[in-house]
Amino acid sequence: HPLRASSIDIHPNARWQQNGLTVAGGNRDGNGINQLSYPCGLYVDDDQTIYVADRSNHRIVEWKRGATSGQVVAGGNGKGSGTHQLSDPLDVIVDKETDSLIICDTSNKRVVRWPRQNGTSGETIISNINCMSLTMDENGSLYVVDDGKAEVRRYRRGESQGTVAAGGNGRGNHLDQLYHPQYVFVDRNNSVYVSDWGNDRVMKWVEGAKQGIVVAGGQGGGNGLTQLSYPLGVVVDELGTIYVADAGNNRIMRWTKGATQGSVIVGGNGRGEQSNQLNRPIAYPLRASSIDIHPNARWQQNGLTVAGGNRDGNGINQLYNPLGIYVDDDQTIYVADQLNHRIVEWKRGATSGQVVAGGNGQGSGTHQLSYPFDVIDDKETDSLIICDYSNNRVVRWPRRNETSGETIISNINCVGLTMDENGLLYVVDYGKAEVRRYRRGESQGTVVAGGNGSGNRLDQLNGPQYVFVDRNNSVYVSDRENHRVMKWVEGAKQGFVVAGGRGKGNGLTQLYGPQGVVVDELGTVYVADLRNDRIMRWTKGATQGSVIVGGNGRGGQSNQLNGPFGLSFDRHGNLYVVDYGNHRVQKFNIESNKK
Repeated sequence: HPLRASSIDIHPNARWQQNGLTVAGGNRDGNGINQLSYPCGLYVDDDQTIYVADRSNHRIVEWKRGATSGQVVAGGNGKGSGTHQLSDPLDVIVDKETDSLIICDTSNKRVVRWPRQNGTSGETIISNINCMSLTMDENGSLYVVDDGKAEVRRYRRGESQGTVAAGGNGRGNHLDQLYHPQYVFVDRNNSVYVSDWGNDRVMKWVEGAKQGIVVAGGQGGGNGLTQLSYPLGVVVDELGTIYVADAGNNRIMRWTKGATQGSVIVGGNGRGEQSNQLNRPIAYPLRASSIDIHPNARWQQNGLTVAGGNRDGNGINQLYNPLGIYVDDDQTIYVADQLNHRIVEWKRGATSGQVVAGGNGQGSGTHQLSYPFDVIDDKETDSLIICDYSNNRVVRWPRRNETSGETIISNINCVGLTMDENGLLYVVDYGKAEVRRYRRGESQGTVVAGGNGSGNRLDQLNGPQYVFVDRNNSVYVSDRENHRVMKWVEGAKQGFVVAGGRGKGNGLTQLYGPQGVVVDELGTVYVADLRNDRIMRWTKGATQGSVIVGGNGRGGQSNQLNGPFGLSFDRHGNLYVVDYGNHRVQKFNIESNKK
């Protein structure tokens, strides 16, 4: 029967109980046998045995019906590339023909077959593939989503190359393209359904077709019944009804065949952990666009002021020497409003902000902040995480009607922070010239960059400011006093220079006091070049950069910057810059992202 689908017809008006029963995990994040850590793909066998891709535990876990704990059936030997290991597995199915599991071993860029009976290691059946999910049709052909190539490929048994069955025409929003495809389903007619995450739609590709058709969403990201927001898992029943995990809206939707809008069948009651709620954090690199930005992309040179810009002050429409920025999925902006000792939220199109943390004067109370330098949104706990610089602490501040924060890291000279896809926190300690990584609940952390005193050697930093982490857990740091951006591969003892490093100056090979840093999926580095009042782009491996906005002298015109600090992109590739000296945030719309 079609994988992940019931072999029965589900009536179009079928209803489900609104309170879910936990059948696997639910005992918080952890690596115990009764726990899961950021689970992704799911396969339910005929006898209701569940197989879960337990991503951050790098294992596949089997949960029998009614069991209170699971059993590791693949991986579980630490993150790695050995035949007995997995690295961030995202999906799993059962291949009954060979009595084995087939696994998307995502960070190893391979698809693995792992025997179900006493299997202690797997066999790579497809290599060099950025596998997000997979499924199998009734004839045993395997369908694999390759996010890197924005396509779905079909592999007959024994094939290693496969045939494109959907997408394959580069990333985009045309009907023959996909934009970060995630999950795949194949019906009995060999039509392929794909959750097209970056386009907020589900696409159907009939066998042999050159392009697909939109069968759910496609009306832009949003929470209306005609819309989806970052769709993930997808299943189609025998009537052609589509069921989709609408991750950004924390709900499951049903779209009957030919419908122009869907209905919510479970969830949709806000993000949470009650039995009638769902909490599906959206995995994408913080501060980075989830899209590839083409090396030749251009931005409008005149920025639009989207926060502040009304001189310095403490009014709700003002900022005062702002620093860090976080841009949410819906283009809501969070700004570390430094000299007002507060975090301010600005909705898209708003002419004033809303104080969401601090704002009670400078101080060290739980309801106060003192010179906050940076802020991010932790979707898992629905809270802000703040570098409370002068209080030498990192604070977690709930987003929902909370009037105070909780110190999660003490005695740290925090200036910048970010979070990886697994919920690990990376914090820049200016005083110790290092970056530390903290697992949830940890207070000490592990050094991942610097930590060898201030200096200009490759194993040192001097005045580190902002940090970015890519999908391979490589750490990028703006090394202010060395006028360079450094990259530290996970586990490395020293870093290497990826931008600047040729002394302070305004040449294209130089930086002068770099601040905010972002890296896109191609490895291109974007950096706020503070003293040169410009934003620079350095393609991977380049020995010099190019100016993408600013660089027109220090000033307050729309094509000028005055001390750029924080830097971010939205998922469309629009650029956001915190313009410190002008007490504003500027948005530079992308003009062209063509390949």
